[in-house]
Amino acid sequence: MSSTRDFINYSRPKRKKSLLYQLPKIRRVGQPPLPPLTAYATAPGMRLRGASGLPVDITDPGPTVAVIPTLPHPLRPKPDLTPFDPVGIGVGSLRLYPYVETDTGYDTNPNLLGSDIVPSAFAHAETGLKLQSDWSQHSLAADLRGGYYDYFSFPAANRPEVAGTVTGRVDVTRQTQINLQTTFSLTTQQPGSPTLAIPNAVFITSRPLYASVGQTLGVTQQFNRLSISLNSAFARYMFGNATQSDGTTLELALNDYNTYSLAGRIAYELTPGLIPYVQVTGDRNQYDSTADVSGFDRSSNGIHGKIGVTYQATRLITGELAIGYESRAYADPRLPNLNTPTVDASLIYTATPLTTVTFTASTNIAETTLANSSGAISHVLSLKISHDLLRNLTLAATGTYQLDNYVGQPVSDNYYTGQFEVDYHMTRSILITGSYKYQRFVSSLGFTNYVDHLFMAGLKFQL
Repeated sequence: MSSTRDFINYSRPKRKKSLLYQLPKIRRVGQPPLPPLTAYATAPGMRLRGASGLPVDITDPGPTVAVIPTLPHPLRPKPDLTPFDPVGIGVGSLRLYPYVETDTGYDTNPNLLGSDIVPSAFAHAETGLKLQSDWSQHSLAADLRGGYYDYFSFPAANRPEVAGTVTGRVDVTRQTQINLQTTFSLTTQQPGSPTLAIPNAVFITSRPLYASVGQTLGVTQQFNRLSISLNSAFARYMFGNATQSDGTTLELALNDYNTYSLAGRIAYELTPGLIPYVQVTGDRNQYDSTADVSGFDRSSNGIHGKIGVTYQATRLITGELAIGYESRAYADPRLPNLNTPTVDASLIYTATPLTTVTFTASTNIAETTLANSSGAISHVLSLKISHDLLRNLTLAATGTYQLDNYVGQPVSDNYYTGQFEVDYHMTRSILITGSYKYQRFVSSLGFTNYVDHLFMAGLKFQL
């Protein structure tokens, strides 16, 4: 029996137990208590114990202490996809890519003749400059080159080669662009060319000069997915006189002419990989003389319309396909009008990251000096395969077939070309090149047929 004092408080208030720092006891019926905290296996200072695979804490702090910070590992650098391309020279916001190339080789038929062939070794020197702007708006690009071929055993085949293209874009607004392009070239005509062939007569003994210069000005306006372009162009073609085997001069300068053209194009982007378009081009060829070397007035007016589509079937297949019709009427009534359907196509297939296959097909009308012929309808097919055998070793093979049918004369020409190229990059700045080129020309005229083998090896320095 308990004592009476256990129930007597003597008028003092009863002390209450403090509730500070006391967590409420939560009882979950049927659930075991949570396991104690443990550090994860990859935390700093942890390792695995033998074959059991259980983490063991080898550090002094307990599992409730924050993880010890460590220095982050640096990101792995991204691989350079073009490790042997030139880096160029920065001049303000422009990037310049100059180069110098020297080659030597052997040509079995330098002037592409059907008879009296004189093979010769030769030396070739070339220098050039590429330019690309680095602007947030507008753009400027250029590709300029000039070279000279010197034949040791056949000086009559010596020739210069100069070509250049300068392209600019002015961004008036985000939807309006002004496009400009200037082109020029200087080379020579080969005496074996069918345009210089004179049946049963004297033959050409020199390489007459051939020069051209052109300027294009256009504007492109974007309306969301709709694009409208209008381009005007001017080109000047100039020919040098040729010396004949009898000592007389063939006045090829009578063939100088200007070309004026205006082209309109409407394109609509159905998807980023499918853009159909319609293009119409009108032009005029105006000759300086009303009579060429054969006595014909070759000034003419032409119109060419086509519909096409640029496509990206997959990330590996891209290209363009267009079909159309071209017509040309000549000032001289003795020259028949020229009409022909046209097909233009291109296909780029990236078979592997190291192998690229490129196919092109085109149809165009070429000017000619052949008597009683208004022009030649030219069809060209080309196939190129490029493969990177190593990161610094590239092999390329190209095959081309061209068929020219002359309107007004029963003459047709067939060109066969095969070329094999090897490029070996010693460094970004030093490149060793080698090539072999096979050319064959078969004409219904017969006497102009020729075969040529060209071997060349060289060294190229680029920045």
